[in-house]
Amino acid sequence: MAPRACAVLLVSRGGAGVEASLEGIESAILKQSGGRPLRLLRFSLPAGQGRDDRAVLTRALVDLASEGHTHIRVTGLFVVPGHEYHAMRRTLRAACEAVPGIEVQVSSPLLSTCTSLEVMVKALLEGLPTERLPEEAVIYVGHGHRAGRCDLHYQALAYALNRADPHAHLACLGGGLSFEALRSEILSQGYRRVFLLPLMMSTGGHARRDMAGPAPDSWQSRLEAEGLTCIPVFRGLGEYPGIATWIAGQTLTRDEESVNQPG
Repeated sequence: MAPRACAVLLVSRGGAGVEASLEGIESAILKQSGGRPLRLLRFSLPAGQGRDDRAVLTRALVDLASEGHTHIRVTGLFVVPGHEYHAMRRTLRAACEAVPGIEVQVSSPLLSTCTSLEVMVKALLEGLPTERLPEEAVIYVGHGHRAGRCDLHYQALAYALNRADPHAHLACLGGGLSFEALRSEILSQGYRRVFLLPLMMSTGGHARRDMAGPAPDSWQSRLEAEGLTCIPVFRGLGEYPGIATWIAGQTLTRDEESVNQPG
């Protein structure tokens, strides 16, 4: 009898621009699977969490259970263990109540441990555009949270990036690592050219509007108004080989925490 395929569910936030990250992560998962059968599925969460998410997730779990899968591995494409990650776990736990006999294992978000932080720093810096000169500024643009709930995670990454490359910086659209504070630092250091890169899985919405949109309040527009040359790089986190490889390894390990246990 052929071995049953391992079921892997990749969960992303709805919206454009995440396709390339998904493809990079799927490719890394297939490469690390060692040729064993894999059942790869994608699930896109709409804006906001609620009963619709639970209903759709329940249907996905029911379909997998009907195929004979009792252990399902879920990886959410989230950078930090913030609101969306925990909402996903709650939604999965609720969905599991309607599908007895299965175990759902959820991988931790990307920026969860010291080891994953080191992986991120190495992958991000190795993935910089070749045309970037060593003395030119790089700004990674994180999502953040308006109430600063994940500031410590982003602060740790900002420190590690800047320690590895003094010209690499991080600020967020929300929270304590503000663009205003970083903007003053960038201007005081006399940079002439700045590279802007999203610290997100998606290169849509926030990257093309808040980071590098044509509006006068985008980060690119505000820096260019100060006389700097800005070069936006639209590359999602899943497109960095080192990050995709890390996520794949976490997805395929059986040591991750389960949101439920089979009854």
